[in-house]
Amino acid sequence: MKWSALGYVLFAACIGQSDRLPRIPVPDGAFGIGRVGYDWIDTARTTPRELMVYFWYPTEDKSAGTRGAYLPGAARMDSIPETRTLMARAFGDQWPSILSGAIFSHAAEEGAPAAKSPRQFPLVVFSHGLGSTGFNYTCLIEDLVSRGYVVAAIEHTYVAKAVWFPHGRVIARDEKRTADLIEEGAADVRFVLDRLGEVNGDGRHFLLAGRIDLQRVAAMGHSAGAEFAARACQLDGRFKACVDLDGGMVPVAALPVAADGATQKQPLLFLEADHPEKGMAATHEQALEYLKKKDEQLRSCPAGSYAVVLKSPGIAHPSFSDVPLLFAGQNGYPETDVVLHNLDLIEAFTREFLGRNLKGEKAPLLDGSKRLPEATVQAVGSGSRR
Repeated sequence: MKWSALGYVLFAACIGQSDRLPRIPVPDGAFGIGRVGYDWIDTARTTPRELMVYFWYPTEDKSAGTRGAYLPGAARMDSIPETRTLMARAFGDQWPSILSGAIFSHAAEEGAPAAKSPRQFPLVVFSHGLGSTGFNYTCLIEDLVSRGYVVAAIEHTYVAKAVWFPHGRVIARDEKRTADLIEEGAADVRFVLDRLGEVNGDGRHFLLAGRIDLQRVAAMGHSAGAEFAARACQLDGRFKACVDLDGGMVPVAALPVAADGATQKQPLLFLEADHPEKGMAATHEQALEYLKKKDEQLRSCPAGSYAVVLKSPGIAHPSFSDVPLLFAGQNGYPETDVVLHNLDLIEAFTREFLGRNLKGEKAPLLDGSKRLPEATVQAVGSGSRR
């Protein structure tokens, strides 16, 4: 994503909107964006688990004027008093703009056809943070899709702020239902891959049948969702790469720790904002133990893994989502130009890592041939030379 502060303001002005109204930047990849949601039920678990999974995919039609709902089902959520209160609290003054469509994505709805070439696309299975929603990562997702990836964004039931199902049901977050949070989230991630193995050849029931390359799959998540992705990768070698976005669990560990002792089976990108000790929710001793554990875990990763710390002004835990953009200049969030710059950094490292592992592309930011003063890049894992 390359989007200057001036470009942001001009784009908003051209369509008659205030420059204070958040705009999701138009991604600069070669593809347009489609989106379709599926209501899937995992019947293999002790208690069947129902999930909404949204597939964002490349299309031929790349138009800056394409508008899709920022949050599908928002009107239904708003019609339920309890959920309306929940969403209005989460999105604040922007909730009416989300409802009206003034804040929108660039995803074409209604089953827009996928791009004809290439024949198959690599897949990224994405997990949102605790109390969030996959749609709060629209900037990151659209950037990847515009560059030829399919992103399967899971709405983790009872973990998401609220999940809308096509027949009108809305299920809000329920902390009592998430006792085994990481294990259940990881099971959600693996279930999506299982289900894709069943429907990827079924053109009657799956829009992208035959178009997803199940040999080129990565798991990615932010915050709690990063732990879902990492745990799924510890358990499942079908994932070829793992992206952990600011998922460190201070003061416990950087990556999931389970009784089975499993470690990462595939290259890992541990991409985080700089977190000085004074900002950690830990004592000095706990912080030292956490950093020691983090170092041990990262060294145990396979070759081709990287730890990247971003130290740009204004970057923080929410920067990996759309939240700072929705509230730019408010509630302590940076101004829009700073927010977009930080998103650029996050997207650049994410693209390079996925490109290297799923497309065989070069990765100058990771291999050291290109350096950014705002990023510390360390090759970690077995066989690391840097």
